[in-house]
Amino acid sequence: MQLVYLRADWCGVCHEKTPVAEEIARTMGVPLEMLDADREPEKARAEALRIRQVPTLALVDGDRIRFRLVGEMITADNVARLTEMTERTPPPA
Repeated sequence: MQLVYLRADWCGVCHEKTPVAEEIARTMGVPLEMLDADREPEKARAEALRIRQVPTLALVDGDRIRFRLVGEMITADNVARLTEMTERTPPPA
């Protein structure tokens, strides 16, 4: 499992949320993959994961996105709540 963070240089909210995403990854003990929406192959990677908005923080498990948060919704509290919910919900068979 890892966190994927899609950002862009021109996005003010992205700059605000980057340290939040980094701290969340540290707290969770998972890798954080930073993707730039304006650069290839990072843009292609985001599109393959169906991540299109900036900023987006997604918890990725293999090829499956367990959850994603966009913009101001990227907070440690929201990640904690969603992580707890996904741990209680088994993946589809």
